[in-house]
Amino acid sequence: MPKARAAIAEATGDTIPVDFDGTVYTVPSPIDWDIDVLDELDSGRFTKALKLVLGANQYDAFKAAKPRKLSDAVALFEAISAACGVGSTGN
Repeated sequence: MPKARAAIAEATGDTIPVDFDGTVYTVPSPIDWDIDVLDELDSGRFTKALKLVLGANQYDAFKAAKPRKLSDAVALFEAISAACGVGSTGN
């Protein structure tokens, strides 16, 4: 179902809901991600890429939930990837 939902979001310009740890984040379809997201990932700046995908307000909400480890951020990005129907971040 995530791939179908992602395809619809891509076609309509809608956002994709991502349920993570009791919070629902909304992200754009990967086709609409700013190219800077890829640049940040390629440069190893994972948290900057996550902030770009989530937007500042949602990223602040994620941080306010007190994630304890990098693995929490990776798990959120994996949830985003799964909801968007794209592959793993490789971590």
